[in-house]
Amino acid sequence: MAELTFEIVEGPDAGRVVPVTGTFVIGTDASVELPLSDSRVEPQHTRVTASADGALVEDLGDPGGTFVNDSELRVPTRIKPGDELQVGVTVLKLRSGDAPSAVRPKPAALASPQTAPAFVAPGLPDRPRRASELDELLDARTKRMARHAPLAVFVLVVFAVLLYLATARL
Repeated sequence: MAELTFEIVEGPDAGRVVPVTGTFVIGTDASVELPLSDSRVEPQHTRVTASADGALVEDLGDPGGTFVNDSELRVPTRIKPGDELQVGVTVLKLRSGDAPSAVRPKPAALASPQTAPAFVAPGLPDRPRRASELDELLDARTKRMARHAPLAVFVLVVFAVLLYLATARL
């Protein structure tokens, strides 16, 4: 059996290679087994349990925080070599043996926050915001709205049923 490793291919820690053995937690807390320097990662974000043919991945926080091959992780999921795990803006690729590096270079415009274009926030013409600040706000707003979407659909269905029952009696 070839040794499994995670290679961080995108994010602040890009280039790091970490062996995948036993059970470990990915996060920003200093006590986790795989600490990341990604501000969008929770202190204890994801649990990984190594298996013979890959690993089992489990999101430890709110839904919408962990992705496997660009699909949101909602239940513990098995991954195999070649699959990508995304937590925050960090992307980890599960590798087997001596697979070649898959680190993706950063685009020049995103290499440093000082080079990001500034935008003026609506209602605050005297305080420009960096593109990364706007992305972070949009992401949080989108996640908040996504959490409430099932409730909104449920209320809409109940309203439609009540309306149908009220008009059916006439």
